[in-house]
Amino acid sequence: MAVDRREFLKLLGLLSAAAAAPASCRPDLIAAPDGGRFFTEAERAALEALCDRILPPDADPGARALGAADFLEHLLTAFDYAQPRILARGPFSGREPYPDNAQGVPSAVLPPDDFASFIPLSRVQELYWRAEIYGSEEAGLPPHLAAQRGGRLVGLRTRYREGLRIVDEVSTSVAGKPFAALSTAEQDALLPRFDTDADFPADPVRGTRFLELVIQHTIEGCFTAPEYGGNRDGAGWRMLGIEGDSQPLGYAIYSRAAKGYRERPEHPLTTANPDEIAPDGSLAPRPLTPDGDLIQKSISELTQFLELVLPGACLPGV
Repeated sequence: MAVDRREFLKLLGLLSAAAAAPASCRPDLIAAPDGGRFFTEAERAALEALCDRILPPDADPGARALGAADFLEHLLTAFDYAQPRILARGPFSGREPYPDNAQGVPSAVLPPDDFASFIPLSRVQELYWRAEIYGSEEAGLPPHLAAQRGGRLVGLRTRYREGLRIVDEVSTSVAGKPFAALSTAEQDALLPRFDTDADFPADPVRGTRFLELVIQHTIEGCFTAPEYGGNRDGAGWRMLGIEGDSQPLGYAIYSRAAKGYRERPEHPLTTANPDEIAPDGSLAPRPLTPDGDLIQKSISELTQFLELVLPGACLPGV
């Protein structure tokens, strides 16, 4: 499955829409955390090159610059810490200040980055994630529970180590060099080979080939909250034309002096944003970036399809 930048962004839109669907019609997509080192230098080079072919750089950064490989490495080392780095704490990231409710304006005080610490896992959550990362047997998943999932689960650490080894073996066999040493044109030419049963048979439990797994994690790594290791400096959000988290400030701030709410001038709720008013005073909504527009279109198309197949599936609370 060779994926160009536009196809990748369409896929992101489809997965974003699927994440809003009821659990009965989607798999859970859970982002993950900050951590240490897992990959060897050669494995890391192959992974970064592969991620960058899934979301190549152009006027915007590609997956390598956005930290997709960092995100994945942090996931695979989540249990290297006394507190497993799986689920970020919250509620605030420290990117927006507290409101000054005396005057109804933003204050100069930022909350701590609560996302940088992680909540304790329940016994079931820890068993699930250890099985995902290390494999069902290594995690001590009881055989009857493994059988419910379709059999022995191979951990993500093993899948990536073996998958990247095969990527370089195929690359060396076909082109005479490891994957990271090839030109981008040579790498693109090899991508379809990575989506075949001959070299990369589908995982019997997860039902995905290695390239599909890398695509999923590249999506997560490029657009997750930065505390999970990817979306370096929020560049993935900016690429799509979105701001990221807005709390605890929000867009309307209660003022005790005025005994009511004051809208933020740059983000009013009852009128258009200042940068969305034309010189003649008419409304001129600021469009999404082309990348963001493509994702929005994909979300709309998938939700329309889900409504046809499962009427009411995409309604809030269903």
